[in-house]
Amino acid sequence: MAKSLPAHLTYKTALVLLPPSSIAAPIDRVRGTYDKHFKRWPAHINLLYPFLSEPSEPSGHGNGSQSSLKPDIRARIVSAIKDIRPFQISLEADPPGVFHHGPNSKTVWLGPTTQSVQQLHAALQKEFPEVNADRRPFTPHLSVGQAKSQVRVDKLKMLTTKTVMDHTLLTSGLLEKPGSTPLEEAIPIALNWDVEYVYVIERHGSKDRFKVVEAIKLAE
Repeated sequence: MAKSLPAHLTYKTALVLLPPSSIAAPIDRVRGTYDKHFKRWPAHINLLYPFLSEPSEPSGHGNGSQSSLKPDIRARIVSAIKDIRPFQISLEADPPGVFHHGPNSKTVWLGPTTQSVQQLHAALQKEFPEVNADRRPFTPHLSVGQAKSQVRVDKLKMLTTKTVMDHTLLTSGLLEKPGSTPLEEAIPIALNWDVEYVYVIERHGSKDRFKVVEAIKLAE
């Protein structure tokens, strides 16, 4: 059960990095089976979560179902990232990481190798000191699934590594289709993408899927 939060924070909003669809696709092939949060969360890396309550407001056009980020919150995010330029992120999958929450609760994840994500998080945390519910050391990660036993963890890690390897070989032209046998080539087993935006995402109910409120571009 999630712990209770002060009124200004909520588990229904987050400030995150979202991979492009080309990167999310192979991850979601694994998440669709192994991640219990798949239907509610897109593939993501949390920067600040839980985030501020009610960060959006009706956009004032259309049928009223659309919302936009409140100007004051957008201004604070822009201020925080004004000196952070776009950067490349590499999610290592050889091997994936594992969080051990308890004897029967583990999460398999992919972690970025660059320190730029930590720098981005630090800048945002400095701007939003009131977003302080999670006091654990920041470990940027993209969760791919959960498992209850070490045997299942090992199976999920192997599947994740193979999925990322197949995607890497396929996009590099060394593999014609997933499951075929490539030439022996020493290539990094990782997913790379250029980070250009941070995203505020929001859901209305605890079982609803998060949707993007706004994407804020990093410094030019």
